[in-house]
Amino acid sequence: MTISTGTRFGQYEIAAPLGKGGMGEVYLARDTRLERQVALKILPLDFTQSHDRLRRFEQEAKTVSALNHPNILTIHEIGAQNGTHFITTEFIAGQTLRDRLQQPLSQSEAMEIASQIAHALAAAHEANIIHRDIKPENIMLRRDGLVKVLDFGLAKLTEERRGDTATPRRGEDESTLALSPAPSHTTEAGTVMGTASYMSPEQARGEKVDARTDIFSLGVVLYEMLAGQRPFEGVNMIDVLGAILHQEPAPLANAPAALQHIVTQALRKDRNLRYASVKELQAELRALQRELEFAAEAQRRADLELSSRTTLGAEGLGAQASRLPLASVSEANRVVSEPAEEKAPPSPSERAALHALAAGGTPALPGASRFAGKRAAIAISLLALVLVAVGAYFFFNRKPVLTDKDTILLAEFDNKTGDAVFDGTLRQGLAVQLQQSPFLSLFPDERIRATLRLMNKSPDERVTREVGREIALRQGVKAVLAGTIVNLGRNYSLTLEALNSQSGEAIALVQTEAEGKEQVLKSLSQAATQMREKLGESLASIQKFDAPLEVTTSSLEALQAFSRGWEQRLKGDWLRAIPHLQRAVELDPNFASAYAGLGSMYSNTFQTGLSIEATAKAYNLKERANEYERLHIAVDYCKFVTGEVTKGIETLELMIQLYPREHRIYVSLASDFRSLGQFEKAIAASRAAMQLNPNAAAPRINLGWAEMALNRFAEAKETFAQSLAQKMDSIDLHEGLYRIAFVTGDATAMQQQLDWAIGTPAEHVAFSMQTHTATFAGQWRKAQEFSQRAFALAMKEDAKGTAATYALDRVLLAAALNQPAAVKASAQESLAIERSNWTLPRIALAFALVGVPAQSLVDELNKRYPKDTLINGLWLPTINAALELQRGNAQAAVTMLEPAKRYEPAAEFWPQYVRGLAYLKLNQAPAAAAEFQKIIDRRGESPLSVLWPLAHLGLARAAVLQSDTTKAKQMYDEFFRLWKDADADLPVLIEAKKEYEKLK
Repeated sequence: MTISTGTRFGQYEIAAPLGKGGMGEVYLARDTRLERQVALKILPLDFTQSHDRLRRFEQEAKTVSALNHPNILTIHEIGAQNGTHFITTEFIAGQTLRDRLQQPLSQSEAMEIASQIAHALAAAHEANIIHRDIKPENIMLRRDGLVKVLDFGLAKLTEERRGDTATPRRGEDESTLALSPAPSHTTEAGTVMGTASYMSPEQARGEKVDARTDIFSLGVVLYEMLAGQRPFEGVNMIDVLGAILHQEPAPLANAPAALQHIVTQALRKDRNLRYASVKELQAELRALQRELEFAAEAQRRADLELSSRTTLGAEGLGAQASRLPLASVSEANRVVSEPAEEKAPPSPSERAALHALAAGGTPALPGASRFAGKRAAIAISLLALVLVAVGAYFFFNRKPVLTDKDTILLAEFDNKTGDAVFDGTLRQGLAVQLQQSPFLSLFPDERIRATLRLMNKSPDERVTREVGREIALRQGVKAVLAGTIVNLGRNYSLTLEALNSQSGEAIALVQTEAEGKEQVLKSLSQAATQMREKLGESLASIQKFDAPLEVTTSSLEALQAFSRGWEQRLKGDWLRAIPHLQRAVELDPNFASAYAGLGSMYSNTFQTGLSIEATAKAYNLKERANEYERLHIAVDYCKFVTGEVTKGIETLELMIQLYPREHRIYVSLASDFRSLGQFEKAIAASRAAMQLNPNAAAPRINLGWAEMALNRFAEAKETFAQSLAQKMDSIDLHEGLYRIAFVTGDATAMQQQLDWAIGTPAEHVAFSMQTHTATFAGQWRKAQEFSQRAFALAMKEDAKGTAATYALDRVLLAAALNQPAAVKASAQESLAIERSNWTLPRIALAFALVGVPAQSLVDELNKRYPKDTLINGLWLPTINAALELQRGNAQAAVTMLEPAKRYEPAAEFWPQYVRGLAYLKLNQAPAAAAEFQKIIDRRGESPLSVLWPLAHLGLARAAVLQSDTTKAKQMYDEFFRLWKDADADLPVLIEAKKEYEKLK
C-alpha cells in the first residue's frame, strides 16, 4: 500500500517515501514529539500475522536496540496502528553501499567500510544475534563516513516468512528454508543477484547457522568492494548457489597479500576454517589499514622531499632564497620556523616551472609567449611556488621533534590560579589524552616514583618541570612535557611546553584559552591534540585516536577524585583508592574509567561482587571513553564479569598491536596467562613488561610466581629478592619468598617474611601463610587457630573480601582432611561476605568431596557464569567428577575430568587429586599413580598445598594395588615423615596407619 504525506502513525507524521523492498515500505517521517526526522518502515501484513513470530521478532529487535552501537541502526520504537505494524529507526542521510558501488572504491575505502561492518557484527554476536543477511543493500554510508548496518533481526523473520510454504528437512534451520527471496538487485529476468549471492555455504545447504555465516557474507561484500564484482556469479540462483558451494573466487587483482589472505580466510567454505570470530577479522583489517596508512604517509613525505630537491637544481635552496626580496626571505623564514600544514606534491606543470626557474631560464608555461602581459602575475605565482618549496624542503628535511621510539615524561602543572581543583587534575587529564596515542609513550608513574627514591626523595614528591628534567636525565627520557594554568579573570590560559631534557629548551609550545572554568578540560583536550601534532605524530593517527577529554569526563571535580584514587593505586594502597574512585562516580555517574578503576580495586581486595558490579557499569558506559580506555574496560569486563579469560587475552593482543610500548598491557597478559596455568607465556609477557618498565613491581611479581609454578625456585627467589632490593615492597613478594623458603626447608627465611608482616596492616597475611603450612603438616587444630586470627585481622582492617578468602581456604583444607562439619561452618562464614565466581566453585567442590549436597551450587554456577572460562573449563568438570565419585561412579568421574586437563596447572592440584582417587576406585593403579606423581613433580604450582603430602599417601595406595610392598612402605614412610607432628585423631592419618599395619 502507498501511504500519503501527512498520515500519522502515533507521534510520527509521514513526510515522503524513501524506498520499497521485501522487508516493506520505508518512509521519511517527522517525530512530532521530539522534533526529529526518523525512518518509518511499514511491515507487510503476512509478516506479522503470526503472533508467536512477531513476539520473537520484537524481542530480537529490543535486544538489537539495547546494543546502542554506533555502527548499528538505532531502533526507536516498534508499534502498531489499526492492524498495521511499523518500526521507527534513526534516519540516515547518505546512501546504501549498493548505490556507492556504482563507482569504484579504493582499497582503503573498502577496508574502512568492512572494518566498521565487522565492528557492528562483533557487538551483535556478543549479544548472540546473527544478522544472516549482510549485503550492500543493508549497509548505509553516512556522509561523514560512518557505516550503519541495517535490518538486524528482520532477516530471520523474513526467512521464516519465506519458509511458510516449505517443509523443513530433518536438521534444517527454520531460518534458511527459502532460497528465492525477492531480489534486491537484478540485471535481467531470471537472474537473481540479491541475498543468494551473499549466502554462506551452510545457508545454501539449509544447515543451522552461527556467527560465522555473517563472516562469510562480509567476505563476499569485501570482495565485491575490492574487485567490483561478486565472487560467486551465475545466470540463475542455482548457478550462484553451486558456485558458493563448489567454486573458489578468482584472486583479487593488485591487492596486498595480507588483504588477499583476509578475504580468503573469510570465504572459507568450511566454517571451521574461517575466522573463529568477526573480531579476529576486524583486528587483521585494522592492523593492515595502519600498516598501509603509515607506508603511504612515508611514501608521500619521501615524494615531497624528492620533489623539493630536484625542482631547485644544483644551486640549492639557500642560493635561490638569497635572490628573493628581503620581505620574501623573511616570509620564508617564518614558514620554516612554524609547523606547516602537510601539502600535496607539485603538479607536473609546477615541477617544470620550478625546474626552469632553478636553471635560470624562462619557465615553459602553456601559452606564455601569447600572454606577455601576464608575465608579472606569472612571476608572482612562480615566486609563491618557490616559497612553498623552500618551506616544504626545510619542513620535511628537519628531524621530527620526537619519533615513535622516544619517551616523554609528564610533569605537574604549574598552577598559578590558587585553585586546588587543578592540582594533579590537569596532569591526569593530559595523561588520559596522550595515552590514547599509539605514537607517544609516556614515562610510567611507577618509574617516576622509583627514580625519586634513587634520588633520595620521597616517591610522593611533586614533579615540577625541574624535578622532571632531573628524572628524565637520569633515565634517558628525551623530553619533559610541562603545563601552566593562569587565571585571566573570567578566562583561563593554558600552556603546554615540551622541553628538551638535556638543554631545557622548548621544542614545542601550545597555548589555549578557556572561556570559564567549565571549559578548562575542553581547552586542555585541544591543546593536547595540537601538541601531539607538533611532537611528530601523523595526522592520520591523531584523527583516529583523538577522543576529547570531555568524553572521559567533563567534571573537573570528578577528574580530581579520580587522580587521587590513581595516586593511592600507585602506592599499592587499594583500599584507600576506593573512596576517591567512589567519589569520582558520584560526581560523574557516566565516568566509565572511574568505574573500571573501582572494579580493579575491588578485585584486588577480593570484593568480587562489587568488582563485577562496577566493571559492568564501566562496560555499559564504554562509549564514554577513548579507544585506549575502552579496550582496557573490555579486558576487565572479560576478566571480572563474564570470566572469559581467553577472550580478554585476544583483546590484550590487539592492544599490543596498537600500543606496543604500554607495559600495563603485558602485565595484564601475564596475569591472565597465569590464571590459565600457562606459565611459560606468563614469563614471556612479564619479561616484556619489565623491559618497558623495569621499576614496576607487578611484572616481577608475575614473573616470580610463574617461575615458582614451574619449579624454578632459585630463579623465582632471585626475582623476588631483586624486587625488594629496588624498594618494590609488596605482600606478594614476601608471600612468594615464604613459599620458596618452605619448599627449600629454610626456616630462618620463613621467619623473616613473617617478621616483616607482624605489626603492619598486612599482618593477616602472616597468619594465612602459617595456616597453610600447619595444614601441610597435618596440624589441623593449629591451622584453624591461624586461620581465625587471619580472618579477624582482615576484618579489622576492613578487608572483608580478603577475610572471605581466608574462610574459603579453611573450607578446602577441611575437605582435604575429610572434616564435613568444618567445611559447612567455614563455607557459611565465607558466603556471608562474598558469593562470587571465586567462592562458589571452591565451596561446591569442597561440598562434593565430603558428601555435603552441592547440586544447588552447581546449578547456580551454570546459571550465573555461562561464559566463564575457568568455571566451565576447570571447576565444574572437577566438581561434577567429585559428585560422581561420591555416587560411586568412578568411571564417570574420570570422563567428567577430561575437559579440565587444559587448565589444570592453575587448579592447585584438585583435578589431578580427584582423578587419582577415581582411578584408585577403579583399581587402575598405574593411572592413579601417574596422577599423584604429577602433584609431587609439580610442587611449584601450589607449594603449600596439603594435597602434596596426601599425594604420597595416594602413591602408597596405588603401590598396594600393584602388590609393590617395597614402594608402598616407602611412600607410607614418607607420608608419616611429613605428618610426624600431625593431629593424632585425623581420620586420614588413622586410616593410613591401619593400612600400613596390614602391610606388615
